[in-house]
Amino acid sequence: MNATVDASLLADAITRFGAGARASLASAHNGTGYFAVTPQAPYDPALSTAEQTAQLLAKAEARLAEIGSSKGRLLFVAIILADLADYAEMNAVWDGWVSDVTPPARACFGAPLANPALKVEMMMICAVQ
Repeated sequence: MNATVDASLLADAITRFGAGARASLASAHNGTGYFAVTPQAPYDPALSTAEQTAQLLAKAEARLAEIGSSKGRLLFVAIILADLADYAEMNAVWDGWVSDVTPPARACFGAPLANPALKVEMMMICAVQ
């Protein structure tokens, strides 16, 4: 028996990475990937915002590779800082990280984060292969 697959069904397929009971680490759909990333757990409140940002961006690069993308294929990044006074400190690390690619669109805002030890979190949208 020959089975045929409707191409429109493939376009609607969602791929989930690291699916758990509460959330997936990342999702991809129709050539676009979505994920949030935090610094290395367990979160260390003694680390500066710059140090947490560096940890977070290292995790982001690994996650981008896992889902078939890269920092040069980022489309949009939302950055959440627990304290907007740390904006320049985070930007110093961010600017170095995107210095070898055309940076994505981004927004940065302040908000309380779920864990008091967290200083920065990011949501990323990227093109995937």
